[in-house]
Amino acid sequence: MCGILSIVNKASKTGSESLLKACEIIRHRGPDDEGFLTWVPGEAPIVWAGSDTAASTHSHFGYATLVPGQGFRVGFGHRRLSILDLSPMGHQPMLHGPAGLAITFNGEIYNYLEIKAELETKGHHFRSTSDTEVILHAWQEWGVKCLDRFNGMFSFVILDHHKKELFAVRDRFGVKPLYYYNGETGLYLASEIKQIKTAPGYQFRLDEKITRQYLATGAVDHTSNTFDPQIKHLPAGHYLYMNLSSDENEFEIRKWYSLTPKKWTGSREEAVSELRRLLTDSINLRLRSDVPVGSCLSGGLDSSSIVCIAAQLLKAKGDFAGQETVTACYESAKYDEWKFAQEVIKATNAKPHRVFPSFRQLQDEVDQFLFYQDEPTGSTSQFSQWAVFKKTHEAGLKVMVDGQGADEQLAGYSGNDLSFYSGLLKKARFLTLLDEARHYKKEKGVWPKGFLLGALQLNTGAALSNLLPQNARITRKHEVNWIANAEPATIYGTHAATLEENLLRQVYFEPLPALLRYEDHNSMAWSVESRTPFMDYRLLEFNLGLPETYLYKRGVRKAILREAMHNILPPAIENRRDKMGFVTPEELWLKGEGKEWFIDGIDRACKQFGGQILDAANVKKYVASIIDGKQPFDFVPWRIFCFHRWHNRL
Repeated sequence: MCGILSIVNKASKTGSESLLKACEIIRHRGPDDEGFLTWVPGEAPIVWAGSDTAASTHSHFGYATLVPGQGFRVGFGHRRLSILDLSPMGHQPMLHGPAGLAITFNGEIYNYLEIKAELETKGHHFRSTSDTEVILHAWQEWGVKCLDRFNGMFSFVILDHHKKELFAVRDRFGVKPLYYYNGETGLYLASEIKQIKTAPGYQFRLDEKITRQYLATGAVDHTSNTFDPQIKHLPAGHYLYMNLSSDENEFEIRKWYSLTPKKWTGSREEAVSELRRLLTDSINLRLRSDVPVGSCLSGGLDSSSIVCIAAQLLKAKGDFAGQETVTACYESAKYDEWKFAQEVIKATNAKPHRVFPSFRQLQDEVDQFLFYQDEPTGSTSQFSQWAVFKKTHEAGLKVMVDGQGADEQLAGYSGNDLSFYSGLLKKARFLTLLDEARHYKKEKGVWPKGFLLGALQLNTGAALSNLLPQNARITRKHEVNWIANAEPATIYGTHAATLEENLLRQVYFEPLPALLRYEDHNSMAWSVESRTPFMDYRLLEFNLGLPETYLYKRGVRKAILREAMHNILPPAIENRRDKMGFVTPEELWLKGEGKEWFIDGIDRACKQFGGQILDAANVKKYVASIIDGKQPFDFVPWRIFCFHRWHNRL
């Protein structure tokens, strides 16, 4: 896990100042080592040391130190967090001389040992025990097609100086970030937006459409756009290709992966067994490390499943010491999950670390938090996660596993209900629909009338909707009147008509891409690698191909995961029905000790953006109604506060 950078200059005489500056600003992503590479057409690439290069790397390779003024056509920068092959042989950027390849790589290829063994049968020889070198040899052997073999999280840039080609690659689901910017001096490819802002001639421009969508819905990272229209995400499952024979810096973006759910044709019992097998193997792969691996533990179903399976795997390997876990806790019982986390800790002999994120900590660290995030966040939930990784760093852990991505593929969110009922109706599964409705009433105490009526509308179109009163129509667009010129409170034109469609939206558009960015930037801010076993592509292809009633069963969400974890999880966790996530007492802060702080920030936002983006009078009225309890709590006050605070520290 690292931080990477590539600059492709439009003029090969441009100096190396930007390389140095853009790597220094992400030291947090890789404090263990630093390296650079420059290439000029007609010459061999040169690997350089930096001012922060490890002493062991210096003594082993004897690289000269890169200084300002060094000209290049292609430059690489790298900050290393040493996880695999802690020796100087894992140093990056890395060259594979015979093949004419060079790489700067961020992430992990979890199945690198299996790929390495296959390559060795084909005559490849390796100098290191790193996964980086495996990528280079795999690229030499199979070209772009090698990506299909990789099970991991990754973003990397490869230079083929023999063929004068450059490739920038992002993993299947965008677990690892990669941003690009085609500026006046050249193309920048970087792990974080702040690196791009060091480019000569760069000036920030605000994308008002993205801003309005964020303020209205909380959605971010749901397109390739950022809050600056000049800077883009490389889409998940895509690569950027550039022919370096031309000086024009023209490039193409090509898709290399499309998620195709594998329709399940076996029995439910076989599916339960297969899910358990896939999840266990995914966790086992993500325990591969040359440093200790800990776990984020909320006490929820997903993170608890990972900790319990990991405990079994470690014991099978003779490791009886137990894992180290980190849990966010709160004094208010409404937001605290410690009693559930304790059940897992007792069952697995884990060594717990607890952290108590507070309003005072939010006040003290909000600017630092937003600096590392690069863009606004949806709520203070992401600050809770920040506090967990800060505690992880203080505990001396460099690698963590957690449950990110499970809800989006296993229908963990309550917002899936409408699509679930609609899909059953669409498939004429009337008895199943009735059975689910009955169990919903048994679980919740009321019939799911809204979902049933909504399902009818999704399956009959405007004919039925037009006969209903406005407040019963699911196709209506809720206008947000506190945004100037109004804005629909949705990023979609209509509801998803089936559960599978809704889950794919969650995986590719909202909320998963944002959650992955939050996790990456929060963990790397504290020099911690975060691994997400549920993001194994085999799991996503399997889970999204299951019948919807395997995910929902008689009113119970994520039913198949509960069945797969039977006798592995403590009963208190297996039977949990509530869902919390990385919560904070944001409502209590807003209405209590943080009231004046929030109101002051929102007032400042209204003064700066009133009329342009915000309708100041309606903003203040809306926020006051939340504070006074006349309006249900939501995250709008934080979004307005956060956007202004972030914008003013640019």
